[in-house]
Amino acid sequence: MQDGVIRELKSLAEKSRVFLSMPWVEGLTPAILGEEGRYEVASTREVVERRHGVFRMNEAALSPLDHGGLYGDACFEGVLVNNDQIFLYKEHIDRWWESASKLGIEVPYTKMDLAYWILKTVQAVGFAPGERGYLRPVMTRGFGNLGINPAKCLAPTVYCIVSTIQLYPPEAYEKGIELSVARHVRRAGREFVDPNVKSNNYLNNISGLMETRERGTLETMMLTLQGFVAEATADNIFLIRKEDGWEADPSRVHIFTPVKEYCLVGITRNQIIHNARANGYTLHEVPDLLPLDFVGPEKEVFLTGTGCGLMPIVAVEGIPVGAGEPGAVTRILLQSIRDDMANPEYGLSVNATREQFDRYMTR
Repeated sequence: MQDGVIRELKSLAEKSRVFLSMPWVEGLTPAILGEEGRYEVASTREVVERRHGVFRMNEAALSPLDHGGLYGDACFEGVLVNNDQIFLYKEHIDRWWESASKLGIEVPYTKMDLAYWILKTVQAVGFAPGERGYLRPVMTRGFGNLGINPAKCLAPTVYCIVSTIQLYPPEAYEKGIELSVARHVRRAGREFVDPNVKSNNYLNNISGLMETRERGTLETMMLTLQGFVAEATADNIFLIRKEDGWEADPSRVHIFTPVKEYCLVGITRNQIIHNARANGYTLHEVPDLLPLDFVGPEKEVFLTGTGCGLMPIVAVEGIPVGAGEPGAVTRILLQSIRDDMANPEYGLSVNATREQFDRYMTR
């Protein structure tokens, strides 16, 4: 088991690069940012000098005093590279900025400059044509003392891992997967942590997976404190109910998803909602979906997320969804998101020039 994990991690590291940006304080900032010829001095308005560069995985380092690691005081994004383009790149960068703003983290770069550095990191990896990749940009409060007070942090740490990802085996998209339900661990509501801040504090979600790990499922449904469906641990969730005659009248396809007060407003979620409405389906964002609503005949269920795209669900807690296989509407929407991922209108080429990048980001 451990040998397999080691092989996977070594392969991941080999096909990765990391953009790393930190304030320079000798004796505190990781030494890689002090090696001549390995860094550039960033042009920011901060009082302290900021250094950045693109490094291999085993060269990059974060300060042990960084509050992202100490307290989860950070925000991140997950961005897909597919069909030689960074899918919905601008939308992800915008949401990352919004998360940082909600956390009160002052981004030391302009949006354009930082997004371009990430593009340069993608190009440094050198993805093969058609190879699937993944970006994980992270912004932390930065290093500070051992208390939680944000005022004691010097300046943000910014980094972006560019690598590969595969959350689910390819055959899962044809067969679908089963969900478990976390019954004891509940999704923290906006009274505790705003679900639309994509923060680095994922302990709630991890605890949900830990509760159900003995059941052997790949994902877990999370409930609110009131017992309503919020989302899965890493994905948004949708329910489909079809009325008779839906093939001729697509408005008879009713698609339900939890309200944004319960879940992250996912970028892939938004794209699926856009595609569903374009197909004439009727969308409902509702606060009171129950786990039992997702099982039984004549229903379809699927998850959406950057890593999975769209994943059909064929059972919940061992109870079949519909006929126990991906349904017709689910397959239509799965093909629609695949088409989007191949459409240049929805992303930025990994080989984009600075001019092409500027045009994409400002359109």
